Amino acid sequence: MTENATRAAVYARVSTADQNVERQLTEARDHLRREGVDDIVEYPEIGGGTTYTSSREVYNELLDEITEGAFDLVVVHEISQGDTDE
Repeated sequence: MTENATRAAVYARVSTADQNVERQLTEARDHLRREGVDDIVEYPEIGGGTTYTSSREVYNELLDEITEGAFDLVVVHEISQGDTDE
């Protein structure tokens, strides 16, 4: 899966300030390292409970980086279903 990947991004998000993204980041980071990827950039985001992607600053920063070709691979812990304004 990642044999050609040299640079990866990890996006982790929680919806409230009393939650913590560290478990998501740790599990994704550990997975990537097991796959041989060591150049990992993390994008943690604590959302305001909104599901609208246009208001997610870190998410949109990551999308810009992806568009610029900064990463070979992007990992998220899980994808939740919700409304988006894409």
